[in-house]
Amino acid sequence: MFQVDLPRAVMGFVGVHLGLRAEVANVQRLVEDGDDAAARRRARLLATVLHHHHTAEDSVLFPALRERHPGAATTTAALEAEHDQLDATLAALVRDVTTIGATRRLVERHLGAEEHQVLPIWMSSFSTEEHERFTVGLRRATPLRDAGLMIAWLLDTAPEGAVELAWDQVPPSLRAVHRIWWRRRYERAYGSLSASGRPALGAHGAGGLGRLAPACAA
Repeated sequence: MFQVDLPRAVMGFVGVHLGLRAEVANVQRLVEDGDDAAARRRARLLATVLHHHHTAEDSVLFPALRERHPGAATTTAALEAEHDQLDATLAALVRDVTTIGATRRLVERHLGAEEHQVLPIWMSSFSTEEHERFTVGLRRATPLRDAGLMIAWLLDTAPEGAVELAWDQVPPSLRAVHRIWWRRRYERAYGSLSASGRPALGAHGAGGLGRLAPACAA
């Protein structure tokens, strides 16, 4: 049991970054094991979720930071250019999974840059109430048709001890949809990284474990 005391949008951002690191590592493992078909499936998934993440940053997060801190314009412009580069790199990875080594290094470098350059500005830019409104804006940046994939992926790639944190933050109105439809559709298309010993989602109440928002954007 542990308590995480950060704004939900920021925790969502951290959760996505953890998931992306887990995903590129998994694709590399599949390639090294010779399972190119599974590697291509997960590479397509990686390309999709990274695109949704970047779209939300470019359309919601970065403009908000530039408004509060005009000096952030140079940083965010450079990161947006890397988004384009990553989109092209991930498209190439789907065609040739043997490029996973270079792709993983690029993803890791980009995520590290965002965490070091964006998070400090973000955390100092908004009040508690503004963070909550910002969370709503980030969620709305991902259409509902794509939210199911992002929720299923975030739950799948969450570190073992953080699955309940993620599940507790899925809006109650969407939990049944995830159980009945989104999770099954996701696993049919992409398989699952989930450890076999994990408890079933929703088996426990929303205990005092803190917050990890599966904000589809953050």
